[in-house]
Amino acid sequence: MARIFLRNIFLILLALASFLPLPVEAAFNADVVTFLPANDGGRFITVYESSTLQQLRFNLGLYFDYAFEPIEFADQTGQRRRGIIDDLVIANLGGAIGVTDWLQLGFNVPMAVWETFYNPNLTATAVRKQSLFGKLADPRIDFKLRLLDIERYRVGLAIVPFLYFPVGREEYFLGNGMWSGGGMLVFDADIQNVVSLGLNSYYRVYKRFRYDTNNVSAIINDTIGLSGAMNVRMTRSWSLIGEAWIESVAESLDELKNGTLVHLQNPAEFLIGTRFQPQKHARGLGFTIAAGRAMTAGIGSPDFRIVTGINYRKPAVAKLPEPVEVEAVVEEKIVITQKIHFEFNSSSVRPASYPILDDVATLLAANPQIQHIKVEGHTDNVGGDAYNQRLSDKRAKSVAEYLVTKGIASDRLYPVGYGESKPIADNTSSRGRARNRRTEFTVVDAF
Repeated sequence: MARIFLRNIFLILLALASFLPLPVEAAFNADVVTFLPANDGGRFITVYESSTLQQLRFNLGLYFDYAFEPIEFADQTGQRRRGIIDDLVIANLGGAIGVTDWLQLGFNVPMAVWETFYNPNLTATAVRKQSLFGKLADPRIDFKLRLLDIERYRVGLAIVPFLYFPVGREEYFLGNGMWSGGGMLVFDADIQNVVSLGLNSYYRVYKRFRYDTNNVSAIINDTIGLSGAMNVRMTRSWSLIGEAWIESVAESLDELKNGTLVHLQNPAEFLIGTRFQPQKHARGLGFTIAAGRAMTAGIGSPDFRIVTGINYRKPAVAKLPEPVEVEAVVEEKIVITQKIHFEFNSSSVRPASYPILDDVATLLAANPQIQHIKVEGHTDNVGGDAYNQRLSDKRAKSVAEYLVTKGIASDRLYPVGYGESKPIADNTSSRGRARNRRTEFTVVDAF
């Protein structure tokens, strides 16, 4: 079945590629579309996270960004002479789908909704402004291959090969006019389920060319890029996001060694924004707004940028067996053999696990002679001891809080986490670790 699914994905991509209006003899030029949102709806805006979407889980998003003066003519002192592009509004449609639980396919299709353009080939300082609408820029497809799972190890690693299609109108600086591919290395980390850090480094391959014959530094060649991001979770629904990125022509590294940097293709920028993700109604939606500006005078670095976006990321579905009746024997344990699922990086019980806990609540309500129950949370040995201890504490409390909402008196419940200290199976195997990740209810007092 997986082979058939992959074959269908390939045929869809092939069909889509056949409709792309590829230029026959495109000229090469610089590309001012430097804002590209991550297409899988992760924790950041443009920076990729290492996590991949589960098989057939998807994300679909639409971002708008306004860039003011992303490219202009300047004199030798860096002062503006006149504009080339003064206003640029890009609509970026992007999405991704999980091919397997560790591999996903994504795409981005940017379009210049509005562009004010001044012909750079005219030497006069007063050049007629053109207003352009609905011009495509270069689409991109990518694959993300997860190498290290952040959900288990608190740090994650992935690689992202990508390919750009020469569809954009290069005369309006909306594309380079060439096929261009490369690869990205993705690293991220999670701190206490509150702060997420991301770091991306990529290499993109170009044909070397000069896009402005009047300037010997107007060279495009293979580029390297580095970007970093931080997401701070303020509440379950609100988070703050900060990002920064820089790109440079690879050969300019030699210039840096000599203490000079003359290439023009060195855009650098930062963004600060916030995101709202509803947790009850409309779960899976995300609303993002951000603003930032250039840190250098490179091609595509605007005086300021405003970003707004909406995306839908299908919530993960926990595959659980049907709930079974739970039988209790006084002075022994009530063991939950089915895995209770929690939200990613959280102690919140997923709704898919409610039926299991409902059975436990029914059992306790029917046995009032069980006066006190200890709710025990246990983990495997993956991750740090201190982290596992805290996580098991929080998840045991969440289970107890849920039972209280079902009518069980809180003074009957004693939540406690044991972390990885009480394994019941061998942690060297995945099956053993799965058995150790469990919830137990111990009868403390009964009559």
